[in-house]
Amino acid sequence: MKTTAAKAETTGSNRVSRKRSITRVKLLKAAYDIFSKRGLDATTVQEITDRADVGLGTFYNYFASKEEIATRVLDCVIHDVARRNDIATAPFRESNPVYVQPTAIRLTLREAVTNPIWQWWIRHPDLLADRMREGFRRYGVRDMGDSQGKGAYNLNQEDFDLVWVIHCWIIVGGLRDILVLQHPIEREAYIVELIMRVMGVPSDIAREAAYIPLPPYPPADIDFAFRLDEEETAS
Repeated sequence: MKTTAAKAETTGSNRVSRKRSITRVKLLKAAYDIFSKRGLDATTVQEITDRADVGLGTFYNYFASKEEIATRVLDCVIHDVARRNDIATAPFRESNPVYVQPTAIRLTLREAVTNPIWQWWIRHPDLLADRMREGFRRYGVRDMGDSQGKGAYNLNQEDFDLVWVIHCWIIVGGLRDILVLQHPIEREAYIVELIMRVMGVPSDIAREAAYIPLPPYPPADIDFAFRLDEEETAS
């Protein structure tokens, strides 16, 4: 049984931890709000801390730089997009599993094109591909396995990780094609078709899956307390 002093120490430690978590969330949300309106390059750390109502020096207790907080914001955004994709594609999971990934990719591309915060991330494709690979992994690999099990994909299980990496790089390349080279958003369907063919889906089925009507998409509800490193440790 803990002594009174030990209990007090634990309570104090928990209080400090909660306070740190609250401050971190405030900084991430402030950064997201400003990046979404002005972009990362035009934003200063001072503006982020002013918006979060914390001291400038406090920022560096949590993040080494503006680029680091942009990466953590990206993790939170990807986590939310993955959650919304999972809800939107749930009806396909049993009836037509081959539709799950192409629909999720199209929804992700649409989200990225309509939110200006992605403009900075797409200029750093290595970072974006890395965070997508990790942030979407548990959903993507699960859906690959479901489709493989129902005969929709023609892959070897030992190749799943490699195919997943290629999958993410094609998404990033396609998104850059739309955002930077300003090709029409309708090009998303061709990007999706290519990914499905990499998965071993016959070309006619890949084309069909790439052009199905998009389901209703839940609104964003970003959890800025999310930490990808903690999720990786837990899994």
